Amino acid sequence: MTTTFPSLPQSESGIEKPRRICIATWEIEGPSRNAGIGSAYASLAGALKRAGHDVNILFLLGCHPTDGNIIDWIDHYAKQGLKLIPLPMAHHPRIHAAWASSVSYHAYVWLKEHQHDFEIIHFPECQGLAFYSLLAKRQGLAFGNTIFVISTHGPTLWVKEGSQDYLRNLGELEIDFMERTSVAAADIVISPSQYLLGWMQQSGWELPAETYIAPYVLPDGMIDGRSADPTPTSEIREIVFFGRLEIRKGLKLFCDALDELCGDPGRKDFEVTFLGKETQIYGRSSISYISDRSKQWSMPWRIVSNKFRHAAVDYLRGPGRLAVVASLSDNFPNTVLECAGSRVPLLASNVGGIPEIIEPADHERVCFEPRPHALAERLRAALQHGAYSPRPSASFADAERKWVGWHAGLNRAKRTPASPVLQRRQAREESIFPVVSVCFAYNTRESDGALTLASLLQQDYPYLEIVIAECGHYSVVDPHRLIGVQSDNLRRIRLAGCELGAARNAAVQQATGEYLFFVDDHTLLLARNALSVFVQVAQRVDADIVTSAISFFLGSSNGASTERLENSRRVFLGGDVATGAFVNCFGSANALIRRDAFNKVGGFSDEAVSTIDDWEFLAKAALMGLSIETMPEVFVWQREDQERENLVNSLANAVRSTRPYIMSGRKQGLDIEQNMARVMQLGQGLKFEADARAGTPLSRGEQGPAVTG
Repeated sequence: MTTTFPSLPQSESGIEKPRRICIATWEIEGPSRNAGIGSAYASLAGALKRAGHDVNILFLLGCHPTDGNIIDWIDHYAKQGLKLIPLPMAHHPRIHAAWASSVSYHAYVWLKEHQHDFEIIHFPECQGLAFYSLLAKRQGLAFGNTIFVISTHGPTLWVKEGSQDYLRNLGELEIDFMERTSVAAADIVISPSQYLLGWMQQSGWELPAETYIAPYVLPDGMIDGRSADPTPTSEIREIVFFGRLEIRKGLKLFCDALDELCGDPGRKDFEVTFLGKETQIYGRSSISYISDRSKQWSMPWRIVSNKFRHAAVDYLRGPGRLAVVASLSDNFPNTVLECAGSRVPLLASNVGGIPEIIEPADHERVCFEPRPHALAERLRAALQHGAYSPRPSASFADAERKWVGWHAGLNRAKRTPASPVLQRRQAREESIFPVVSVCFAYNTRESDGALTLASLLQQDYPYLEIVIAECGHYSVVDPHRLIGVQSDNLRRIRLAGCELGAARNAAVQQATGEYLFFVDDHTLLLARNALSVFVQVAQRVDADIVTSAISFFLGSSNGASTERLENSRRVFLGGDVATGAFVNCFGSANALIRRDAFNKVGGFSDEAVSTIDDWEFLAKAALMGLSIETMPEVFVWQREDQERENLVNSLANAVRSTRPYIMSGRKQGLDIEQNMARVMQLGQGLKFEADARAGTPLSRGEQGPAVTG
């Protein structure tokens, strides 16, 4: 059962002072041609600026717009009183992450530095680029006085579903998790349609308590001031496909309907225009696809793909033109909104949120079932009798007033933390300062562990014990390094010939803490408050396991170098079960783990080859339903040792990472089943991509012929 969500709440008082607003988006009108998200945010930015607010647009593609030159676009927006800021992306240190994770991390770094400049920050949910900023906020690391607003436009899996497509790469799987987390962690979620929020609920998304409905703002230049008139136009001479040239927008459906129309012997003459941006269809250009389909058509046709939003609507306003929006799946398309605002004759499919845009009394005149025969029938009728310009279901002026009034009424001081619709489990009874046992396992044949121990001794957490598990020959650690540590707060055990996982497990047996923290000899905690922050975050979000971003520095196992040169940085996703089937997205073994969670997982693997036991352990924990939270801040530094194989990057025995996913008798909840379904989607997508490249679609791989008899 889905929920009906309320409209934006309104403040009785007018604007007291200008709000400082940032719109962080990877699409914006101009740098991104004819993009729905970009159009929506450009219109909102203009409305807020006209109301007196201070509006900045953080362009998340940096200095690389998909159209034009970024300097020209900065000047373009400056003339409107808006500041367009290309997101800076430093080349060093190198970030180990996929595209979306990397951009999200760079956005977090910049926004954290400028967090006091903005009261309200907007992000789209699509691509999940608010991910690390929202993690930092819910963890209490940053943005304590900032309100994050996530607008829903169309998440990745929704687009794939509407396009009848598979996930094509691992990055798309990561993005799905980032999108879901961004929505769940947002202060406020705003959707233009009830439809998309209903889809999210049915698909297992977690929505915050403050989730609202608000139609998009439409620019002044697209609002026709004439009184609404439902009478049809006198004559239709040109049928215009209006939208991106892709399957989800109904391109194949439209072409199928044209095939049927061309078979009518007594039809009226007409021409066809495809007004939209080129895309890829079935691995080739959509223009090539249309060209092939046109071989059966008898009418003239053309493609117009070089018009921006306003120019496209001006074209549709020309006499005798009928816009067709034939979407198979859509949320709240600007194409329909613009036609309703500009009084353009329109036929639109009745899918998704499209009916919410149009006055209910006009649905029968304008909307059609997304089937070729149904569209062909409506086109025949339009050619014979004319077509209608739909009326909008809500006043565009009212929509703008509501958006502006809502921003003016937001009050940070009176806000309380929003609780999600799906409540978290109750927090455990535990002390404010639980005992943390640091389990330090290392091989004495490879290191003396002195630098790691020194970084532990300077930690400011008050209830700390250190258990050292030494593998190999007798320790060479200078006993004077232990001066200042109470003897009952440090214990040492010596193990002959054991592997790292077994040493960690042995240290846990000697530990007394409610929390366990694991370090290795190539690990440093440089910040004095590192362990304190781990504990605070674990308690704040009620996490079973907390990991952090890692900085890799160049060094030597002998510890001789005192200079640490950061070479690269790795950020993680946390408890993403689906992505974790392919790559360790959870974190490293240098994590804070609740002791009861450690016991539930059963400890680390103690096999002879144990270079990726952190991945196996964390995957098993995630599949058991334990919560894994990752911090975007760097609290763990790891040495890229040039004198031995790097444990973190080793691929030895990597097949062990799959064992938690294929172990027999594993019980799983609904959320795990949904994650495994996404793993299947990616697996099929990768197979079909490989088949297509090899020229063997739907192949059975290397299988031989079926054996019978």
